[in-house]
Amino acid sequence: MPLRRFLAAVAVTLAVAVAAGALTPFGQQYLPEEVSSVANASGSWTMVALLAVYLSRARGVLAAVLGVAALLALDVTYGAVSSARGYPYSAGLDSMWTYIAIVAGPLVGLCASWLRSASPRLVAVAVAVPSAVLVGEGLYGLIQVADTTSPVYWWLEIAGGVAFVAVVSVRMLRTPPLIAAAGALALAGGALYYVVYTRVLPAVFSGL
Repeated sequence: MPLRRFLAAVAVTLAVAVAAGALTPFGQQYLPEEVSSVANASGSWTMVALLAVYLSRARGVLAAVLGVAALLALDVTYGAVSSARGYPYSAGLDSMWTYIAIVAGPLVGLCASWLRSASPRLVAVAVAVPSAVLVGEGLYGLIQVADTTSPVYWWLEIAGGVAFVAVVSVRMLRTPPLIAAAGALALAGGALYYVVYTRVLPAVFSGL
């Protein structure tokens, strides 16, 4: 890849992620209660990172690396802005979210690049994975934190995951087997996300 395209991809990814990370603390404070969870959700940041890498037009290894960079930039910028506003963010780089960014970031980045792929199978995976995060976190919100948060956003998140699969299916997949596969993968992935988020991550990161 030419240096100019490489630098442009990095700049676009970081610009989108930094902007979203900087806005997140304000969303937590000023958004209506019904949708304020968007500023405290991994699904929304996953979609921001996906969009950032997609807009960068990066492919392959660079896309995978930029997926990590986008998630880290979101977290670091959020922490910096929160601290500057008088709300110290103690998680820092030695937190669960850093490890999640390192593990999940490459897949998010690759999915962003696969959305531009000529292979319908890669497109099916590319839309199913982030949709699974939306569906899984929506289930988490409705089941685990229903007493302390509005259900509106969680239903919207689930609907967003379903809509994302539907739109990409109509525009890019078109064949019933691939559409069914993308939908099934998104639902199965959503169930897996729920299990990992409620059982695996608390056990793994209980010492942090």
